[in-house]
Amino acid sequence: MPEKEIISLDQAQMAAERFVEAQFKNLKKIGVDRVKLGSIGSILIYDIDGIATIGGGLISKGNDFPFKVQVSAVDGTIVGYDWQRAANKTSQDSK
Repeated sequence: MPEKEIISLDQAQMAAERFVEAQFKNLKKIGVDRVKLGSIGSILIYDIDGIATIGGGLISKGNDFPFKVQVSAVDGTIVGYDWQRAANKTSQDSK
């Protein structure tokens, strides 16, 4: 059976960024921290981790949402994702 070519790391990152952009209406910034080639069973995937900043403006700070997106290394489709709201700590939280 011939080996399939895989998409580039940059193509996988762009697919993940497009997916995250489509999920959030008030997205301000996307930062990708890590892109790693891996597998789920026999499926080759890119694991992409980063932070999406939502909302905010000149005075208020936006909310950061860590995300993980899994992109198929063969065709660039999204095969899994997860995100959660980062805890915003204040000085009173440590008291």
